[in-house]
Amino acid sequence: MPSPKKIRGQRRRFAWLRQRYQHCAAELNHATLQHWHYDHDKLGLGPWHWHQRQPPQVVRQVAAQYLLNSFLSWEQQLQNQPEPYYLAIWLVSPDFAHSSQVVAGVQERIGWYATGFNEAVPDGPPLPPEYQQLPGAGQLIWRTHRWEAMLDRFDYPNSWPAWALRKPHRPYQASDGEEYLLVQTGWVWVGQRADA
Repeated sequence: MPSPKKIRGQRRRFAWLRQRYQHCAAELNHATLQHWHYDHDKLGLGPWHWHQRQPPQVVRQVAAQYLLNSFLSWEQQLQNQPEPYYLAIWLVSPDFAHSSQVVAGVQERIGWYATGFNEAVPDGPPLPPEYQQLPGAGQLIWRTHRWEAMLDRFDYPNSWPAWALRKPHRPYQASDGEEYLLVQTGWVWVGQRADA
């Protein structure tokens, strides 16, 4: 496979990213939280926003620190709220730039988010060292879950693709009877407070 094309102006773009993310946090939108019962902030990493490819480690660290800062800021705001809430950071590999985020939910979204991933995998890989060393990461409990892609039988009427069958996979049947194949493409680390 040919090597990916190098991003032009990488130093300038990284300086912009660091300035944008390093010492700030996302704003929790209380109106969205009350109306839709959730709020989230995904990363906008511009030229590093790739599917199935990791941005450079230094980019991931700056972005993960932004999510940690956002988590801590949102936690302070949500502690004054009388109702229960769900608050977590999701760090995803290999879809880091596309799927990593900080999420908050109330009411029915608590259960939806809490059961959105399969059971934690205790013997799965721990949180990578480049994230463990970030300020605030040690304050959270990190659980490892499988990151799965859902393939639809409609898209593959004759047989599942060979690439999917080479990876860990399992059949899944929806409540409406539709058949899917869940294929593990990576891992997600879910960070929360111990009492969550």
